[in-house]
Amino acid sequence: MPRTILIVDNDRPTLELYQRELGREYRVLTCTDELEASAVLGVEDVSAVVVEPVALGEDGWAHLAAMTHMPSQEPVPVLVCSTQDDRRRDFALGAVACLVKPVLPTTLLAALRRLWRSQL
Repeated sequence: MPRTILIVDNDRPTLELYQRELGREYRVLTCTDELEASAVLGVEDVSAVVVEPVALGEDGWAHLAAMTHMPSQEPVPVLVCSTQDDRRRDFALGAVACLVKPVLPTTLLAALRRLWRSQL
């Protein structure tokens, strides 16, 4: 069974592009806000989260930190894929990778593959 990737972004074309391209290798779930993301994380075994913190509202960065350390499960690796270049804060909050949009699906796939290799 392929790994499950959750993509959280409020830009529908971006969601559709990433879902289509990443869906060739992974099971891809998408949502557009923090409530949907929390609900999915509560019931799905997610291998990684790709998130645009802006999609999480004005407290997006705090939600990012919470998403990486859900008390009921192992920490979920979070890859930030954002229009904002704030890598220092992203990494401080637990992100494992930070990509600045526009991000090609091939670049995102490469970041996910590096993540899996580093976990071996």
